[in-house]
Order: sequence, then structure tokens, then C-alpha cells
Amino acid sequence: MKSLSALKGRVRFKHLQMAEQASYRVERVNELIHRELVMLLRNETKDPRLQMVSITDVLSSRDLSSAKVFYTVPEDQQNTVAPLLYKASGFFRSRLSKTLDLRHTPALKFIYDSAPNTGARIDKLLAKL
Repeated sequence: MKSLSALKGRVRFKHLQMAEQASYRVERVNELIHRELVMLLRNETKDPRLQMVSITDVLSSRDLSSAKVFYTVPEDQQNTVAPLLYKASGFFRSRLSKTLDLRHTPALKFIYDSAPNTGARIDKLLAKL
């Protein structure tokens, strides 16, 4: 008869495997959402301001109910693009539901990614030194 600690170790290992598989699935879904959003922004948006948007990253929740979509635009366009993305999020979600093979399509929340602009400013400051 196996000891209780050996069974607990096996169960713990099984949970780790399941968590690893779940995180792998989330990563794949993130990549698919990223790819599809880039295509939608490039090919299916009529507003030229939205065509200037670059998707930098997508982070979905573990249960795939929501996804944070990080984007960049030129600094002067930031205040005009944010409301447009908010309004278009339903359109993007409906298009994603048609292309992704998921039971529920994640709700999209667009978040401005200031990291590239900050990096460019730091590079300029370092170049002055």
C-alpha cells in the first residue's frame, strides 16, 4: 500500500501539470488574439486613426473571460484613439468570436502602453550625455 505522502505528491504533481497546460493554453490564446487584432486593425477598420495603432501585448485571464490589450500610438494621437478603441471593442470581440474557436470570447480592455515612448526618451537622454 502506498503511503499518504506519496499520493499527496502525485496529486500535487497532477495539479502542477494541469496549471502548466492551462497557462500554455492562455499563451496560445493570447498569441491568436494578438494576431487577429493586428489583422483587424490593418484590414477592417475604416478610421485611419485606428490603423496607426500597434498592438504590443495581450494578457488574458486564466479563465479567458477577459483580456488586456496593450497598444501604442504616436503621443499626439493617444487621447483621440483611446475612446475609439473603447467604442470598437465590441466590433473586435464579435470578429474574434467568428475566427477563434472558443466557447466564450474574452472581453477586451485596451490599455495604452507607454513603455516604448519612455524607452525612446531614455535613449535620447543617454545620447545627450
